[in-house]
Amino acid sequence: SIYKLPGNRANPWQVKKNGVYIGTYATRTEAQKALERLTDVNINEVFNLTFADIYEKWKVEHARTVTKNSMDNYRSAFRDCTELHDRVFRGIRTSAFQAVIIRMEQEGKSKSTCEKMLQLFGQLSDWAIREGIQTVNYSKFCTIAAEQKSTGRVLPPEAIRKLQASTAPAARVALVLLATGCRGNELFKVPLAECRDSYFVGGSKTAAGRGRVIAVAPLGLEAYRKLISEAESTGGAKLIDGYSGNRVYANYAKRDFAQLMEDLELEGFTPYDLRHTFATQAQRAGVDAQIRRRQLGHADLKTTDKYYTHLEAEDILAAMKDFDIVSG
Repeated sequence: SIYKLPGNRANPWQVKKNGVYIGTYATRTEAQKALERLTDVNINEVFNLTFADIYEKWKVEHARTVTKNSMDNYRSAFRDCTELHDRVFRGIRTSAFQAVIIRMEQEGKSKSTCEKMLQLFGQLSDWAIREGIQTVNYSKFCTIAAEQKSTGRVLPPEAIRKLQASTAPAARVALVLLATGCRGNELFKVPLAECRDSYFVGGSKTAAGRGRVIAVAPLGLEAYRKLISEAESTGGAKLIDGYSGNRVYANYAKRDFAQLMEDLELEGFTPYDLRHTFATQAQRAGVDAQIRRRQLGHADLKTTDKYYTHLEAEDILAAMKDFDIVSG
């Protein structure tokens, strides 16, 4: 049934089927369409789906379009919100989603971890709306107060010069990471067949990140070309096959890179800091924002600017020094 609620409401048209409340809509036409979508649907079965039920149905679809690493993040988030698993999804409101985020903040979880949880809530809510189970994405009203524990560091010029001067094989890999800004696990998976003289085709994580052209800045070209040459001479299938150390990225980061930093007296840095350094230096050099986004493999420029650039006060002062507010 469809009937109009009294009073001045944004969504006055209410829909019910077999006595079960479906939702409210702005126009009668929208309400009619919602009811039509449910013509052959078992109301009790669909509208009693729990949070866990929705997750399982959504997971089957979503896993086809994202990387294994992304799905692992979603699985981890799902495991960390057990208080919602058995609740009927269409009855979950903002306060319940927010309670999970607050509990995570109290446990000391980082901002990025809380954001991944909120991403899961949003994905499931959008799926439920698409299926006519829910009418509003209540998770979008949640807030996060947790602080980001690690925002990455930028290598100072003297540290970069030490890397350039090093003859260690691990430094060669580090220079390529620094000169491209790519993720370490991306570099370690690049097929040799996708390597060109000054760039390679690779990437991971999101649709924006996969299969992208990743240019190698002059700083790392010599190291990059040497890796290609050594990989070719050994008959390797991947660029990293020309490296004599650990060819699994996690092991390189934990052992080879850590030892390199200790040898160069640059302790405290991680391979991911090279990515942050690239992003920051590219912005300082005036590289177009969209080029930076594509080089780093971000779907959204906000991610590039929010998490990967670390401009200092002197950068802002230098940019404003010659700015004429009258003529622009």
